[in-house]
Amino acid sequence: MLSEGEERELLDRVTADPGQLSPVATEDEQFSLGYRGLLVRQVKPDAGAWSTTRLAGGRSLPGEFRVGSKPADEPIAQWLLGTSEQRETAVTDELREVAAQGVVLLESSWTAADPRQVPLPTDEHEPRLEGEGPHGPAGEGGDISAAGATWWSCGSNYFSANADLFNDPAYVTRNNCYCFASNHLANSRYALPGRRGGRPATSITCGGVTDGLRADGWQDGCQTNTLTIVLVIWPGVDYHFYRLVTGDPYWWWGHKPGGTPAKYTDDCGHSIYQYQGSGYAPNNCCRGNYTDFCGYFYQNNNTALVA
Repeated sequence: MLSEGEERELLDRVTADPGQLSPVATEDEQFSLGYRGLLVRQVKPDAGAWSTTRLAGGRSLPGEFRVGSKPADEPIAQWLLGTSEQRETAVTDELREVAAQGVVLLESSWTAADPRQVPLPTDEHEPRLEGEGPHGPAGEGGDISAAGATWWSCGSNYFSANADLFNDPAYVTRNNCYCFASNHLANSRYALPGRRGGRPATSITCGGVTDGLRADGWQDGCQTNTLTIVLVIWPGVDYHFYRLVTGDPYWWWGHKPGGTPAKYTDDCGHSIYQYQGSGYAPNNCCRGNYTDFCGYFYQNNNTALVA
């Protein structure tokens, strides 16, 4: 929460360089995993009418916008992070360092096509991995058939390549990676493993988030009509999920970085699918700072309710 003085300074900075603002979700910006700038929202702490804040030239300040995703001489996002230094907040030095490195934008279409309709690339155009990937050689997270990957043999998986549903303007900013993994339009922008099960995740570690998953009903082995997901961790900072969206002969995975569009590609632009032991899966695709691979989890439902 900004003080009145900080709010006035924010307005001055926005007026001086309104080009730093972006919509919360836009076709022009496709983000990698991790830091995606800051979202700024106007809040109304009383029962009075909403006020309209006017900028120079008669423009009104959006009720919600993103900063930090565009280059600037005096970044508003950096100034906003600085306002947290005198407060008790969850902003860490690591976050400030990551934010100082800037946002990584990817070239990707807003519309995620159904992977079953996508022509599969040939080896000539997209090399596939044989047991080695960005997160280590076979045996260290690169082997696509990692230990515990019982999804290979689950006989009753539930598949739904429905990124387009989660990318509907009514839903895209209101559902995060856990909502997509659970196939649940919860409209809970910060859905947390374990919250619905009464035991929210207590730490951003494999163990802490897994405890929350189990409270929500996720298990370690195949279930009837099973949803199959993967949990990865940016140690101490954030969690992320992938969901298996199609079956054999090509196993495709999808994911949704926070309130940004869902997709079937990783941070390097690889399609996340495998065929005959080669290709990409969550344990060997580009995941940025999400270095901890926590395993596969299953729930016997086509939609796992989350909160």
